[in-house]
Amino acid sequence: MLRPALVFALLVAALPLRAQHAPPVRTEVAPGVHVFQTPPYGEVGLDGNSVAIVGSEAVLVFDTNGTPAAARAVLAEIRKLTDRPVRYVVNSHWHWDHWYGTEVYREAFPGVVVIAHERGRRMMEGPAIAFNNPGVERDLPGYLASLEQREKELLAQQPPPEAARMARLRERIAAVRFFLEQKRSVKHVLPELTFEKRMTLRLGDRVVEVRHEERAVTPGDAYLWLPREKVLVTGDLLVNPVGFALSCYPSGWLRSLEALDALDAATIVPGHGAPLRDEALLQATIEVFRTLLAHGKDARARGLDADAAKAEILPKLEPLRKQIAGDDKAAYESFPTYLVDWYLHRVYDELAGPLTDEIAPIPAQ
Repeated sequence: MLRPALVFALLVAALPLRAQHAPPVRTEVAPGVHVFQTPPYGEVGLDGNSVAIVGSEAVLVFDTNGTPAAARAVLAEIRKLTDRPVRYVVNSHWHWDHWYGTEVYREAFPGVVVIAHERGRRMMEGPAIAFNNPGVERDLPGYLASLEQREKELLAQQPPPEAARMARLRERIAAVRFFLEQKRSVKHVLPELTFEKRMTLRLGDRVVEVRHEERAVTPGDAYLWLPREKVLVTGDLLVNPVGFALSCYPSGWLRSLEALDALDAATIVPGHGAPLRDEALLQATIEVFRTLLAHGKDARARGLDADAAKAEILPKLEPLRKQIAGDDKAAYESFPTYLVDWYLHRVYDELAGPLTDEIAPIPAQ
């Protein structure tokens, strides 16, 4: 993929192509707590997990996917589970793949209350949309045009290409075109209710705590804690297996994860990837961040720039890299960039002075 599209999606390019109409995969992690994992948008986008919490009177949905189509697919599955109304939508943060489907819930439930952290809302109402505009206006159309040009070139070849090869290319084109159309058609729905530290919501018999610790992945990361069920829903504070550290807040993210670890959750629902039944990934990620913060500070004091520091520190992280990635080759290969490089550059930024809420550019490679 072209690098601008990679920046736009904040994703790896080596994703399997899957039918966009495929239904989400549902996992019930506790009675009435359902996690929906939707397929990727071809090779240009991953969708965040969406979580439905069903109470005796109403439903809460945490994160609404990256497109209206994905949100409609999730809502259709929720409707198979219950006829109770969706009373609350909680958006974890400003990344497009966690809130661009909110319009679907507003259309289906006009009285739904959309909630986010105050800083998250401020990002959504301007900076987040501006950050994504180049992808919608330039990068994705350019990438689509390059694929369509490749299709024309192959059709002009003699002898013609194999049918299977053309089918794969056309599947890629269809996935990118669908994704672009979805992104262009989004009607952004901003949260009307915000919070700073804690908010308790009741769905009849079920209590849900909406929480924020510190600036971490973004300025306003919200997560859920279900105290009775000991279920933790993290948003992108934790991703299974490798997090996205672009524009993060290193010290605050570490302290936030340490606060999550102290909850001693029985089940963790990450922002992407399969639910977790233990804290091994959470604790391994904490150790990665502790190492990067400590060694990054030392490397900077010795006059090394962030790239030289990364070269020095990455071998020290090899055991944690293997533990986090497991048998996932793509995760193993993305670890040095998405977690180490992006986090370490922000460590250097943090050491140079107070970080603002502005979205930092991707570090040069």
